[in-house]
Amino acid sequence: MAAQFLDEFARELGKIGERAFRRRYGVPVLIGSGRTAPVGKRKPAALLDTARERPDAVRALISRVFPLIKLTGGVGPVVVGRGVGTGVDVAIADPSISKRHCMFVPVDGMLNVSDCASTNGTAVNGVAVRGGAAVQLCGGEVITLGRLELTYETSAGFAELVSGLEGG
Repeated sequence: MAAQFLDEFARELGKIGERAFRRRYGVPVLIGSGRTAPVGKRKPAALLDTARERPDAVRALISRVFPLIKLTGGVGPVVVGRGVGTGVDVAIADPSISKRHCMFVPVDGMLNVSDCASTNGTAVNGVAVRGGAAVQLCGGEVITLGRLELTYETSAGFAELVSGLEGG
């Protein structure tokens, strides 16, 4: 499944209905939401760059949806990074993201995220994920990869979010 934008998912939901949409997109996702200062060097929210000040490449990632699925279709850790063909399941084209940046690991029906020794770091809700530590995700967390902010949504949370867009 190639990454698409939220509005494309909303149109599809309108065409196929919520039940079929939930069956088709029953995986957690990352949704591009913005850009920030490097991990450990965060500015207060009021000082972050406005959308007009962000490069076009970053604006192209905002509202982009990245399903967290293995390229091989199997079960197990999902690796997120910049590189394609380097054991990466979800490729995100941003220069602040390492070739193999972080990993989402299923544990007891939930996902944990851990950093893969990336250059610019991984954070969950502004707190750096260091070393071999893993952070359990529930849905709605802001995941920062390098300088790119993404929102993590469970499959149910994603369907609910898209349903709200389609109805509005």
